[in-house]
Amino acid sequence: MTTNNNAGCLSAIFSIFSPKKPTQIIYPYRLRKDFLSPAEFTFYKVLESTIKDKLIIQCKVGLGDIFEVDQPNKNKGYSNRINQKHVDFLLCEPSTIKPILGIELDDATHKRPDRQERDKLVENIFRVAKLPLLRIPVRQAYSPQELFTQIKNAVTKQRQERAQNIAELKEKL
Repeated sequence: MTTNNNAGCLSAIFSIFSPKKPTQIIYPYRLRKDFLSPAEFTFYKVLESTIKDKLIIQCKVGLGDIFEVDQPNKNKGYSNRINQKHVDFLLCEPSTIKPILGIELDDATHKRPDRQERDKLVENIFRVAKLPLLRIPVRQAYSPQELFTQIKNAVTKQRQERAQNIAELKEKL
């Protein structure tokens, strides 16, 4: 008796239409050990105790999530410039989650030329969008009262400028 090692036409057809084993994709991701750096976490705890429940604190928010680009198809390069950048903290109005103030912690890396260029871009984006940005140097400790005053001053200044712009616009009409 002879054994036929050829699978034959039917076998080839069945192999085409038979369900295939799903290949499991192994993704190279894991949870970060420290979502916030030690300096950011120290600042966060002081910030949290300073503003209590008056504002909501968002951490490491992407600029592309805060700002939109006018005419995105025409200005695609501008979208690309902000998509990989974030602000350390974003304070939001509790009932609407509307951004009120961005906060950047400046450590020693902010003295590097590439970081200074990045910081200038971020400052310009916040300025053009009329959202205040507060830059805080990294310290060992922070005064809650001083921090509260800085936040209040930044937000108040922005509101005054907005009110002045509205008043000037009304005069022109």
